[in-house]
Amino acid sequence: MNCTSITACAVFLMLTLCSASTEAAVSNSGSLQSPDLKSPVQPGSKTTYFDLLRKVFPDLQTDSTHDDASIAHGSVPIRKIDDQRESIVLESDIEIKGFDSRWIKSGGRRLLLLSADLSADDANEGTPYEGEATVLAVFGLEPKIELLDVMDIKSDRFTAFWEDHPLVHLNSQNDAFVIYSTHSNAGENYNDLALMFVDDGRFKIISSFFLFNTHGCGAMFTESPSFRALPAIGRKYPKILVTVRLKKNADTDGCDRRTRGYTRYYNALYYWKQAKTQYESDSRQLEKLDRFNRARL
Repeated sequence: MNCTSITACAVFLMLTLCSASTEAAVSNSGSLQSPDLKSPVQPGSKTTYFDLLRKVFPDLQTDSTHDDASIAHGSVPIRKIDDQRESIVLESDIEIKGFDSRWIKSGGRRLLLLSADLSADDANEGTPYEGEATVLAVFGLEPKIELLDVMDIKSDRFTAFWEDHPLVHLNSQNDAFVIYSTHSNAGENYNDLALMFVDDGRFKIISSFFLFNTHGCGAMFTESPSFRALPAIGRKYPKILVTVRLKKNADTDGCDRRTRGYTRYYNALYYWKQAKTQYESDSRQLEKLDRFNRARL
């Protein structure tokens, strides 16, 4: 399902992020887990979500004044989604505000993604969302708990797993997922999307792009992405086709100067480059879409 309503999409994301997730993890049998940090990560396990977060925040403790809050005062090095060469260590008071999780496959191995919304004075300094972060960690649970990678994925006011595409299956051995960061302002909806997966225990970005949904006379634009894996013989991972449908609605009678509607498609095909251990594309269509969007800002 794609977001066709700007307002509904923004409200949905705010509700998702302003509360602890209603879905913490799905087990092999498909059962829904409690969002409580003290809950086991899967039925029969002694490992809780709190145990996992202590791998990222070693001194994490339950807040004595609020049973549903957890406090820490430091973190392990955390990479930034917009500059993966840079790592930060949070050293201020850290409060976990909420969390969400996803099970994925990577190289045939079952891994757990755990995202946590948090507040910390030294998080994302100099940005509009200073004092906040959304930390994404990936864990292996067998034969022991192992923190594989951790990244601050926040790039806008609201950040979450994108519910429209909970998982993108690359092949029988590997899954990808979509991270969605957004904010809205006077009929304009700003969206940063990143299609990501885990390669040899490390987060990798397949594709990232900006979507700009607007409404008003002459500006009824909705942009909807889709993702498709295609065979790539002899390569470690499949080709990934990213398509963005841009739909401009015709103006209604209430507009002084009515403009026509139209639909356009922007495509980019990504290939796995083993020498660089990353996905790349030689398509420029998403760059063209980005220029079109930024000209409307």
